[in-house]
Amino acid sequence: MTGKITHPPKRPKRKPRHAGFGVVCILEQRDYKPGDMPPEGYLEWHEWAEVQRKAGIKQVACGRCGKWKTPQELSGVIDTTMMRDRRGSPVKVESLVCLQCNG
Repeated sequence: MTGKITHPPKRPKRKPRHAGFGVVCILEQRDYKPGDMPPEGYLEWHEWAEVQRKAGIKQVACGRCGKWKTPQELSGVIDTTMMRDRRGSPVKVESLVCLQCNG
C-alpha cells in the first residue's frame, strides 16, 4: 500500500464551563491552637481538627454516649464498670466521660 496516511481533523478545544463567572469565595476563620475547644461550624470544625491532628492530640470514646472526643472535651469524671474477660475473670473497666454527658 502506497499512499499518505491521513488523520482526522482535530476538534477545537472547549472552554471550561466555569470560565467567565469571576466568582471568588473567601472564608475568614480564626486561628486555632492545639487544645482549643471545637467550634460549631462544619468548615471551622475541619480546620480545628487538622490543627489537633498535627499536634498529635488523639480522640477517646466517651464511656456513656460513645462519641469520639478530644481530651479538652472530656470531664474529669471516670465511669468504672466490672466486667469479665473471656476466661471469666473479673476485670475493672474505666472510661472517661465527656462534658456533655456529665452535664
